[in-house]
Amino acid sequence: MIKPLRKRHLQIWTLWSVLIPLGIISAVLVRPAFPKDKLLQPTATAALPVVVKSLDKENYTINIRSNNDNSQLQLEWINKKTLTYPTATIYNASPNPSDGGAFKPADSELVGRIEARGVYHFNLKKNSTNNYHFILYDFIHQQIIDSITF
Repeated sequence: MIKPLRKRHLQIWTLWSVLIPLGIISAVLVRPAFPKDKLLQPTATAALPVVVKSLDKENYTINIRSNNDNSQLQLEWINKKTLTYPTATIYNASPNPSDGGAFKPADSELVGRIEARGVYHFNLKKNSTNNYHFILYDFIHQQIIDSITF
């Protein structure tokens, strides 16, 4: 290197030695604070008091709950074991599909998504017959995991 290039090189490295620590300090100061009391998942709703129907399987228990005057219905899903399908969703489908029995998520009512072990509560819409046909569906692999009829 010739002398003017060495001088310019020294100036640039001196400038970098000041700007890099200033950049790191300013980035630490302007970062937003992480909310410590905010959950990443929605809060769980309380279970309704009356169990109307119940079904117990090896990996999970399903209850349809109601309040005392039967004005609200709730699906209670209790996972006993961790699911092997991370994208499991519950649909309320028609018990007698009109198109030859093929399940289509777009034609069914999405009830909710279940993940790990735990208790999940989902509000249900009342229907005239009080018969429910739930389908546990893996939307990534597009396959039905289980079908439950009450």
